[in-house]
Amino acid sequence: MADFTADQAAVVRITRSEEGRWDLAVVSDSGVVMGHGVYLFDAAHDDEEDEVAAAREFVGQYGFDFSADSVQEEAPDVFWAPLVAAG
Repeated sequence: MADFTADQAAVVRITRSEEGRWDLAVVSDSGVVMGHGVYLFDAAHDDEEDEVAAAREFVGQYGFDFSADSVQEEAPDVFWAPLVAAG
């Protein structure tokens, strides 16, 4: 799936790019985007729990996870969380 190691993957970035859409990215420790996904949602489900669940499902495809408590706000509608190896 991806050509990088657990040591290289540093964070997941969650960015609201437009109404009803969150862009998700796995970013390496050197700042390179190693994977990208999109989470489209109904306005009725625009809450923190759904975004975190979608982001955890996304990074799980790459063998990673993160704690919901570790999510940090970088700017309005931009969040990140450090990744750990899943399992």
